[in-house]
Amino acid sequence: MVPYLLAAAAALAAFTVEPYLQGRTESTVVVRWTTAEPDSGRVEYGLTAAYGDAVSYPDATTDHELTLTGLLTDTSYHYRAISGADTSPDVAFPTRAAPGRPFRFLVYGDNHSNDSAAHQAVVNRMALAERTSFAANTGDLTSSGLTAQYLLFFRVERRFLSRLPIEPAVGNHDADSLPNWYRFIALPGNERWHSFRCGNSAFICLNDNETFTPGSEQYNWFLGELLADSADPDVRHLFVFLHLPPYTTSTAYSGNADVRRHLCPLLERFRAAVAFSGHVHAYEHSLVNDVHYIITGGGGGTLATGWNAAQPWTVYREATYEFVQVDVAGDTVRTVGIRPDGSEFDTLVIVSGSVGSAEPRLAKPPAVSVLPAEFGRAQLRFRSDEPVSVSARLYDAGGRLVAPPIRRWFGAGEHEIDWDERTCRPGVYCGVVQAGAASFTVRVAVLCEGR
Repeated sequence: MVPYLLAAAAALAAFTVEPYLQGRTESTVVVRWTTAEPDSGRVEYGLTAAYGDAVSYPDATTDHELTLTGLLTDTSYHYRAISGADTSPDVAFPTRAAPGRPFRFLVYGDNHSNDSAAHQAVVNRMALAERTSFAANTGDLTSSGLTAQYLLFFRVERRFLSRLPIEPAVGNHDADSLPNWYRFIALPGNERWHSFRCGNSAFICLNDNETFTPGSEQYNWFLGELLADSADPDVRHLFVFLHLPPYTTSTAYSGNADVRRHLCPLLERFRAAVAFSGHVHAYEHSLVNDVHYIITGGGGGTLATGWNAAQPWTVYREATYEFVQVDVAGDTVRTVGIRPDGSEFDTLVIVSGSVGSAEPRLAKPPAVSVLPAEFGRAQLRFRSDEPVSVSARLYDAGGRLVAPPIRRWFGAGEHEIDWDERTCRPGVYCGVVQAGAASFTVRVAVLCEGR
């Protein structure tokens, strides 16, 4: 085993950044890598590890970028990159989902390169997600855009991004060094903001480090994309990625007023399903005027643990390392936060009309029903048809909270929640339960003596 590992390390000696995927379209994808010394580049690819197609250039360079063409949708391809005498391992990647086909994507951000252990833990868990089409990043891949920080970012993510294209938005720290952004990131158009499609959905990555007021280049481009998406019957969902969140209750940041003023009205007008952002190193879900805003900034940067008071638009918040998994199937979108240990939280299910239409966009609560509890116990019994996040509180007849709130994730099936009976004297209590978007109030009779 040891000789094999040494041989593998030697085979990749020239790759300072191993091959990774970007800029995927309906029939193409970009492969990028860097080498320690200038050399030629070649990528072999095909439906099997026998390849059959290749693209190359003879000029010597350290920054390599080649586009694979003629790709079929909903297909797995193999590829490997070759620079001089060095060859990367064979890797398989998925092409873009065709309209009407279900797909999954992952969203994360604020990796920052200042705690590679936390960053690695998030990426390791993301790599376990099956049937994933691509990964989106809400910005701040690095702490200040330095070359060494990009090398760390891609070293942590090398096995993950060799198999999935990354679609990043520019964070404020990425903007500290745009030359390095252009060097390591390959995106359509001007590479500072861009759009792409997958399945029945349109995706727009904005750059809130540059002007986006009405009449600006970026605003006009964004509006044009929205108009085109709303006129396309194949587009059922719209997702937007940006770095600065418009709404947050974090003590680390107050939310961006310009985003609220200039961009949120467009998100509401064109009925975006979810707007993902970062900047706050935590997870927070807000719902404002039928648009879901999710901050996913727990990708590795030092966590922001302070919170101001919750607001009427606050749905869920937690200072944790995490990413968001999004499944799209027909008119249904399901998002769920996932921690590095695999535990899940804050599930959202949206049943959507088409982008820009007047059809209702409904948040579909999990089908939860309360079951009869055992009389005399401080207990709640319920059944759920699908996984659900449950928050339960127990109050006495005077409306006083008598036990610490219980917050837990449950799978589909029948479940019980038992309050600590030592905190309850005999009597009648009121249990208030929030299960997904559904709320229940249950009567709880306690017979046991408190101790």
